[in-house]
Amino acid sequence: MYDLSVCLTAIRDDNWLRLHDSIVESVGDYTFELIFCGPHEDLPDELEGLDNVSCIQDFGTPTRCQQRSMLEASGRYLTWTADDGWFLPGKLAQCIDMLDAMEAEKKCVVTQYNEGDHDGLGDPNANMYCINSHDPVRSAHYPNHFLIFNSVILQTQYFKDLGGFDCRFEACPMAFVDFGARAQLDGMEAQLTGVVFECTQFPGTSGDHAPIHHAQLDHDQPLYAEIWNEATCLDRITLDINNWKEAPEVWTRRFGDNNE
Repeated sequence: MYDLSVCLTAIRDDNWLRLHDSIVESVGDYTFELIFCGPHEDLPDELEGLDNVSCIQDFGTPTRCQQRSMLEASGRYLTWTADDGWFLPGKLAQCIDMLDAMEAEKKCVVTQYNEGDHDGLGDPNANMYCINSHDPVRSAHYPNHFLIFNSVILQTQYFKDLGGFDCRFEACPMAFVDFGARAQLDGMEAQLTGVVFECTQFPGTSGDHAPIHHAQLDHDQPLYAEIWNEATCLDRITLDINNWKEAPEVWTRRFGDNNE
């Protein structure tokens, strides 16, 4: 068993080696596996043959791919990430140390990150990490101190027991927030850390971000509001871990009507 499973929806395979090498520098003496899921069939040549790196081919939504990658996780802990970023040296090891020292049965660390030029994301006093600080995900059904699970390290088995993500969400951000709300309502103890991860930024529809942008605004945010504005949201803490199978096999926003 590995100490940490790093799982992600991934399309930018030219960044995968950078991500892998950053994990090596970040976990220290702990062991890890790296699981990609997305449209690519094979790993880059530099990663091919590594026993702890694997790739699952799937043309579905990012949330479906994220769920599939995490179902394969075998580490004590797991985290999700993005292929346009990198982990800072020694920081993942510090997070594992923190988790090992926490006595709570249900526990996680919410890791801060820097995105593009916005260094304020790493401010430990910033309330931007609280769900109710953001209008699109505000709800009266959880308290104001609940944290957003954009970047989290938690127990692998707990993630699976809770049913993982709601794969009705197309893009990952809203699915991450939804999972965090459910987990904290379930009694998860969440501790905010310093900056662990850095990534680039694609504002609006720039770069290859247009499908994510439109999925979040046109589909995921209305779905989130529909779920969390009703008291019945409190009855859906645990989901079916295989709900990813109900999501379309091909995400037409990015891949059209086929995967060719």
